[in-house]
Amino acid sequence: MLKKQSVKNLLSLVTVLIPILVSTQTIAQQWTLQSSVQQAIETSPELKKSIAELGVRQEDINLSNLWPDPEIEFRVDNRIGLESGSGGYEFTDVLIRQDIPWSRIGYQEEAATASMKAARFSQQFESLQVQNRVSKVFHQLQFASAKLLLAEKQLKLAKDLSGSKKTNVNGVVVRYLSPLEEMRLTIIREEAKQAEGSAEGKYSEALSEFVKLLGIDMNDITSVTELKPVSNIPDLKQLIELQSSHAQLSSQQQEVIAAKHNIDVARSTQMIDPTVSLTWSKDRFSSGRENIYGVMFNVQIPLSSRKNTAQSKATYKASQQKIELQLLKRELKINLNRSYTHLNHVIEQAVEYKKKVLKPASKMLALTDKGFTSGELNILSLVDANNTNFEAQLTYLDLLFQARTELAEVKLYAGQLITDTQVQNASSQNVTLLRSNINSSDINSSDINSSDINMEAK
Repeated sequence: MLKKQSVKNLLSLVTVLIPILVSTQTIAQQWTLQSSVQQAIETSPELKKSIAELGVRQEDINLSNLWPDPEIEFRVDNRIGLESGSGGYEFTDVLIRQDIPWSRIGYQEEAATASMKAARFSQQFESLQVQNRVSKVFHQLQFASAKLLLAEKQLKLAKDLSGSKKTNVNGVVVRYLSPLEEMRLTIIREEAKQAEGSAEGKYSEALSEFVKLLGIDMNDITSVTELKPVSNIPDLKQLIELQSSHAQLSSQQQEVIAAKHNIDVARSTQMIDPTVSLTWSKDRFSSGRENIYGVMFNVQIPLSSRKNTAQSKATYKASQQKIELQLLKRELKINLNRSYTHLNHVIEQAVEYKKKVLKPASKMLALTDKGFTSGELNILSLVDANNTNFEAQLTYLDLLFQARTELAEVKLYAGQLITDTQVQNASSQNVTLLRSNINSSDINSSDINSSDINMEAK
């Protein structure tokens, strides 16, 4: 039997480990942007489809360098038997034919190899698109969760304000509520219920889309990380340099190369492949039956009216691919500049809004609550201050959501992974623009009560 001291030590160890295990499980179930992207990449059907496409392109390479199979013909007749008078049938002719593809094999293999490279870059671009979509859905869930929490706080406050009298911290009645004020509070409470129900519906929609996109169970979601401001703005020059090696551009460039090789393939296939044939036959001569051997070479003579048709068609297709590449470069550049400009605007707007609206609204609510408790202000002043603060927090959260969404767009158009931070240093010009005449403490999100924007899922 175990000694009492050993049992006590074991119980103490269990007591210590249980909170640690529970805490570890909770942390493991908190979804971050990085863990969400990783989960989506592992289960994404789009990426699985692109991987299958790689297999198809690889088989195209294997087929491109295969020579045509040789052909063999046999002839059996009774000609010799009739001539000799012996009768019967014999092998009289054998022909072995082999098509020679000449340079066509090399051109086909080069075109297939370029197509394979294009498919690999397409897979990388597909990964970028998946990450972009996951990022938007993840931030939408953060935003919906924050709005739900604010709506619940608003409803709680509306319920707390209801009642026939108002007391201070010492329990002394400082104000009785008139029937008109009670009616007004009832309306406010019902409006808060409606807002809470709407926020809960939006949260359920965002959560449903999130779990379906990641291929996980609803019970796997306990919380997501907090929606925070974008603190570092990517440098535009670095983004432009990164865009030059964009996966979508690289894929299209390989398609152009493949189209050029296809011109050579078309040129080499204007005529059918020449054929070399080896023949053996048996014939009867005055000296007896003899074996006859021969070699044949077959070459097609094309008509001038159609010999260049395939080559012209391939040339037009190559021109189309080049134009597609030019259009893609233009669109990526335009979209990057537009999203980058919008990102800077939203971040600057969020900083200004926090300084000039959010903080004053929060301060006004605190002062109004004190004035109402002391009997200096009426209930309508408190309700107005609370609504102002509530709307200010919602607007600020919306600006944070817009900034995060636009940052995802910037990374997509630049060809940067969502979780990659290699281009995160803000240029001095952008820092000066955003922080001029603004105290650095105004940008710190800790000024907002963390419980106001806590992202714990319901």
